[in-house]
Amino acid sequence: MERAEQIKCTVRVFTALMRQLSPRFSFPKGGVAAKTVSSCLDSLEAAYSVGLSPERIVDYCVCQVYAASRYDKGYVTGKWNITHSFGKKALERFKETGKAKKYYEDKWLRECALSRSMLLSLIENREKHPLFKFIYPDYEDATKMRMLSSEVGYYICAVSTLLWTPFSPACRDCLKADLCKERTRSRYPELYRIRLEEYSKEE
Repeated sequence: MERAEQIKCTVRVFTALMRQLSPRFSFPKGGVAAKTVSSCLDSLEAAYSVGLSPERIVDYCVCQVYAASRYDKGYVTGKWNITHSFGKKALERFKETGKAKKYYEDKWLRECALSRSMLLSLIENREKHPLFKFIYPDYEDATKMRMLSSEVGYYICAVSTLLWTPFSPACRDCLKADLCKERTRSRYPELYRIRLEEYSKEE
């Protein structure tokens, strides 16, 4: 996997996890952010003889976001900085991760209805199915959070998103989820099918 693609995958997984803490989270844009992530990946790759696998990227992101989840609710929206999760201290945090810590990380993932293999699906095999990249378009969560569970919000989702996905924390919290699920099945039957298929792998 090329470095540019590794950066995209890292940002994708990290963002999906951070949105469990704050659905409106948006990863910083621009060259500085990309350079920070790239430098972090360089260090990770150098630290392990087997190189930088998709599994390692997932493990790293889980480690960092789990650490962020231990802070108060205002941390993600007001205090978080990219170096907190991709700087030197973050790298040390990951290197010190042992079995005991992974146990608590996995417990937290289950509370979020996620798993490492589910997150891995955001990286691997994205070309196997032409709709795979739309299984969880996390960029839609900000729109889905607008007027959540209301009639107006339901309309906004209908005209502005690809509707229900079990991976979205916004969809899981929405009171209109059952209606939207049926609408998704009717409007996008194949996308609905592969979303359920991927999600069911962890049930």
